[in-house]
Amino acid sequence: MPKEKTICVIDIGSSKICTIIANSIEGRNSVIGVSTVDSKGIKKGVVVDIDDAVEAISQSLERAERMAGYSVSNVYITVSGSHIESLNSHGVVAVSHQDSEISEDDVNRVTEAAQAISLPSNREIIHVIPRDFMVDKQEGVKDPVGMSGIRLEVEVNIIHGSATALKNLTKCVNQLSVEVSDLIYSAFASSYATLTDTEKELGTILVDIGGGTTAIIIFMDGSPVYSSVLPIGGQNITNDLAIGLRASLETAEKIKLKLSESNKEKVEDMLKGELDIKEFGLEMETVAKKFLNDIIKERLAELFRLIAIEIKKANCIGKLPAGVVITGGSANTYSIEKVAKDILRVPVRIGTPKGVSGLIDEIGAPAFSSSVGAVLYGSRVSKENSRFSSKGRGGKFFGFLGKIISFFKSLLP
Repeated sequence: MPKEKTICVIDIGSSKICTIIANSIEGRNSVIGVSTVDSKGIKKGVVVDIDDAVEAISQSLERAERMAGYSVSNVYITVSGSHIESLNSHGVVAVSHQDSEISEDDVNRVTEAAQAISLPSNREIIHVIPRDFMVDKQEGVKDPVGMSGIRLEVEVNIIHGSATALKNLTKCVNQLSVEVSDLIYSAFASSYATLTDTEKELGTILVDIGGGTTAIIIFMDGSPVYSSVLPIGGQNITNDLAIGLRASLETAEKIKLKLSESNKEKVEDMLKGELDIKEFGLEMETVAKKFLNDIIKERLAELFRLIAIEIKKANCIGKLPAGVVITGGSANTYSIEKVAKDILRVPVRIGTPKGVSGLIDEIGAPAFSSSVGAVLYGSRVSKENSRFSSKGRGGKFFGFLGKIISFFKSLLP
């Protein structure tokens, strides 16, 4: 029988902390526990108060464990923040075998060679993602294992972040007597749950708009080529609404959500009429939808102009025929698709998470894309033993341990 594995993911964001526990059998993932709590001690993707962060993470984890009836010992955690950056690197090695057949060891060696870059001591590599292999100058090879050749080359995309920020996140989880299996860049995680293989191949940009940050990842020819995080998110829109309405942040957030929920028709019709806000106890009982839209539109326009600058930095202008996929907790913001189309001049769609079964009603919204994507990532990494997806912290040790266990099992009658 196929072995069942349990995967636990903690998505640590600026506005919410979400824990998902899922059973994984041969790549099929069924969610058995979900918990979402308000974030504390986290600002713009980084820890600002360890005690508050530990309390919120603990609360989310305990609720998910009770729902799943399972005690967690290892977790994957998502990371974001404006400290996240990426670069592309090249590696070359000679094939080691006499028969010139490329092995997994050769692939590991060439990937390690590509990692031999000069990074400041305060930076830590999060992912090393092979984009393209070359065997004796033959380009476009996706998996060279088993092929014949003498010279093996690879182009990789390296995503790295602040060592201090990553250590603080890890420390918060470790204080709960839970080990961190791996760190996952939030937009990379979201790509597993929202993007199709065709979109990745053609060229697309995934924009994951959270509460305090907007994480970006650009795919071309099936692999990431550029990643960045902007220190702007849905909370900035809420702040502007609170000032415009002379209301508290909590009330402004509720009005923003009500506006988005009450308008499913065409954008032109959205701007007509008044929104009833009597329930919020403000000086006014109604507010013009156009007034709210003008506030929201200005902040969204600023965000997408910054995204356009990032696309230019990545040298990808005119190279993203699959357009923009918007996901994250602020993806359903009023008129977001229209603003994105007007500024970026590419196709736009809202990405919702797919790929898991079980308690999907709890995690069907764009806000859970990185959480669900991290489950799919964890399932793939555990299946492939961290072969290509990342550095695979501890992967070699656990692979060796697994061989020892398998050997002793083979001695049993």
